[in-house]
Amino acid sequence: MRVGVAGLGRIGAMHARNLARTGGVDEVVLIGRDAGRTEAVRTRLDEQRATESGWASVSSTVDPLADVLPSLDGILVASATDTHADLARVVAGSRTPLLIEKPLALGVDELTDLSRDLEATGTPIMVAFHRRYDPGYQRLRQHVLDGDVGTLRLVQATENDHYALPVDYIPQSHGMWLDLLIHDFDIIPWVVGDPVVEVSMIGSVLDEPVYGDHHDTDTAMVTLRFASGAVGSIGALRRSDAGQDVRLEVTGTNGAFGAGSGPRTPITSTEPGGSAPADPYDTFGDRFVPAFEEEIAHFVRMIRGESESLTPPAAGLVATALAEAAAESFHTGRPVRPRTTA
Repeated sequence: MRVGVAGLGRIGAMHARNLARTGGVDEVVLIGRDAGRTEAVRTRLDEQRATESGWASVSSTVDPLADVLPSLDGILVASATDTHADLARVVAGSRTPLLIEKPLALGVDELTDLSRDLEATGTPIMVAFHRRYDPGYQRLRQHVLDGDVGTLRLVQATENDHYALPVDYIPQSHGMWLDLLIHDFDIIPWVVGDPVVEVSMIGSVLDEPVYGDHHDTDTAMVTLRFASGAVGSIGALRRSDAGQDVRLEVTGTNGAFGAGSGPRTPITSTEPGGSAPADPYDTFGDRFVPAFEEEIAHFVRMIRGESESLTPPAAGLVATALAEAAAESFHTGRPVRPRTTA
């Protein structure tokens, strides 16, 4: 099996490594316009490949994606956000199985049209909402489905990045609601199965003034109201020196269950005998190793025709609608009803 990776920044390089380590993949083809960067990623992967057995071979090319697609069994796109829609259409037109980083589009209207067009091609497509492939979140969802939680009452999420965004990336991040919180806006409705009917968001600029220059925030709280009357919250920081802290807790009439809490959760207990974690999560890649590995394994199975996508193009509609509502609430100071709920 020959799988390409287009877009070789931090996320693309991580995906390329996971692909090369996944059984059934014979060759990973790095595709990039910057020959220097593409070769540098290939060299790093070759160095890692020399220390482990069972890796696929790694090659590179600066040829246009459309020219490379006919030789590939699958393609992973991790390029800049603004290129996703056009590249998705190119890949879908070739019927090559696709795993593409989120978001596919920046608004509900654009994503509605795009997802309809992509799904009409019949091309197998996964959008990279990786938390749906995470064992902890999958078990949490199963507890809800099995009735172990009981009637939903409260949902609490934490979304704290360890390291701040590069300052030059902030203008193109499209706001915390689309860049950082989009994963919460996807996973919370998927886990609890209760439509979000109201979103409120407040925030401050406490870390990096440039966020304010772009009408963005680095410190925020989002509150959610669900159709059942249950309520939820998401606390979010662009930078937390404690470490990478991403959790979701669900409380109902029968009990409380959570994903993301453990010995590496970057919280210092002040209870007797409590202590700081010895090895707190460092990055999102560190926090979600099992999720990213399973996402790639699922993609390989999808290429083979053995699995269907858990995250087809239309799966992002709910998250995008919640992000739009959060942005409107942040800018107006009022609660907002999302255009699409789930």
